[in-house]
Amino acid sequence: MGVRKPVNLPSKQFPSRKAAKDWVRDEIKDRYGLEEIVTDPLHVAVLFDLLDRDDDAAEKVGVGVAEFFIRLTSLGQGHIRYVKRDARGIWIRRVDGSEDDWSYTSAVDQEGIKSDVKDALRAVINDERLAFRQSAFNAGPVHCDRTGELIASLEDAEVRYKDPSWAQLAEGFAHEQGGWDKIALTAGEGQTQISGSLADADQLQAWKSYWHEHARPILVAKPV
Repeated sequence: MGVRKPVNLPSKQFPSRKAAKDWVRDEIKDRYGLEEIVTDPLHVAVLFDLLDRDDDAAEKVGVGVAEFFIRLTSLGQGHIRYVKRDARGIWIRRVDGSEDDWSYTSAVDQEGIKSDVKDALRAVINDERLAFRQSAFNAGPVHCDRTGELIASLEDAEVRYKDPSWAQLAEGFAHEQGGWDKIALTAGEGQTQISGSLADADQLQAWKSYWHEHARPILVAKPV
C-alpha cells in the first residue's frame, strides 16, 4: 500500500487529494453560477489555502487577490486550452481589477521540493503563529481583519497573511536562500505523509528571522 497523501489545509482537512478535488468541484465550482463571486467564508478560505499551495502562487496572487469567481474555462489564457465549451472553472480577480484563470486541481496535486518546502516552512513557524493569536486575544477584543466582526474566542480565529501573502513570503525566503532546492528538509514519517522540517539549524533560524521581519499576520474569523 502506498503512502496516503491527505490534503491538510488551515481551513479544512481532506483524507486524500481526490476527496479535496471532489469537494471543491461539488461545493464551489459547480454550485455557484457563471460570473458569480465565491462568498461563503469556508469556500473562500479553502481557495486561498489552495492558492498558497500552488507552485505558481506568487504569480497568480500578483498585487493581491480581491475575490474568486466562476467563469467558463475556455475564456482563459492558461495552460489548459482544450476543454469543453461549457466547462467552468474558478478564476481570480486581483485588487487592481486584473483577472486570471486558475487550476485548483493542479494546486491540490502539487508535489515535489517546492510543495514540501512550503509545508515545512509552515510547520516551523507554528509556535509563532499560535503566539501571535494568543497575544492578540490577551490584548483585548479581536475583530476579523476581513469583515470587522468580533471574534468570540481564540478557537474561533485563524491566522492569515496580508501583503505579502503566505505564498509570496515563502517565495521570498526561498529566493534569499538561492532557490527551493537549497533548503534541506528532514523527512516526514508514517503511513500518512507528514510535513518535515528544515534540516539545517542555521537555515531554520534564518527562516524564523525572515518571518518575523517580513510577515504581516492577521486574524480572521474561522469559517463555520
